[in-house]
Amino acid sequence: MDIPLRVDDAMVKELIGYRDPLSHKGTWGYIALIGGSLRYSGAEKLANIAACAVRSGAGVVKLATASSIARSVIPYLLESTLFPLSDRDGSIVFERSEIDELVSGTKAVGIGMGIGPESEAGDIIRYLLGSYRGSLLIDADGLNAVSRMGAGVLDNSACRVVLTPHMKEFSRLCGRSVEEITASPLQLARDFAAAHGVTVLLKGTETVITDGKRSYLSDTGCPGMATAGSGDVLSGILTALLGYLGDRVLEAAAAAAYINGKAGMIAQSRSNAVCMSASDTAWAVKDALIGILS
Repeated sequence: MDIPLRVDDAMVKELIGYRDPLSHKGTWGYIALIGGSLRYSGAEKLANIAACAVRSGAGVVKLATASSIARSVIPYLLESTLFPLSDRDGSIVFERSEIDELVSGTKAVGIGMGIGPESEAGDIIRYLLGSYRGSLLIDADGLNAVSRMGAGVLDNSACRVVLTPHMKEFSRLCGRSVEEITASPLQLARDFAAAHGVTVLLKGTETVITDGKRSYLSDTGCPGMATAGSGDVLSGILTALLGYLGDRVLEAAAAAAYINGKAGMIAQSRSNAVCMSASDTAWAVKDALIGILS
């Protein structure tokens, strides 16, 4: 059994701290983020996900969202590009040609943030699992779609898969109660990752990151992060790291959890645990990385 390592500044700095002066945006990965719906429009929140990916080092970020809310997102989107997807009643539907165009040339895709239960996220995920060759992060309603399809859909996927559940989402994925998971988070996350060939980032006071063979623990974070959108910020950071760290998926997930928690701690220090929002964490990602990489 592996002994989990604790993530720290030195580990993250060694992993992402150097950039070749001759590198270019393609070197650091084109990535795509798929999320949003009329019900969970949160234009600024969607833009924050993309901004977090940019601040975390992604070369190019493509934000794909439902066409019916695309106009509301545009004013908040700066360095990223917008990719409207076909929708029905404000929820994204699966159009193979659109997904092919979106993910072409990308090294990582994140899906599920604000996509809503009425979307065809399950069809998109099933398609990407069978055809995509990069890294695929599945979060939020993407995880719920996997739960409905059954975790077996993850087996033998064509891509490197990362799941980022909180306790209730993981309960639905693995069929164990929240109480059981809380009592043994490392073991159950490790067992699930090994059984399905994925990397699991199980969110908690102490976040567990494991691929079933090796594990990390990250204890950064703060009470102010217990608010809607905090997981979305993490997804933006992690998709960026997946885009330029290649097959170092476990390390990317561990570093992203640590950076996200550090950013949250900085945000709370400037505000307080009561009125802090996820956008505060998003804006603090830059400062967290300055501190880690200095």
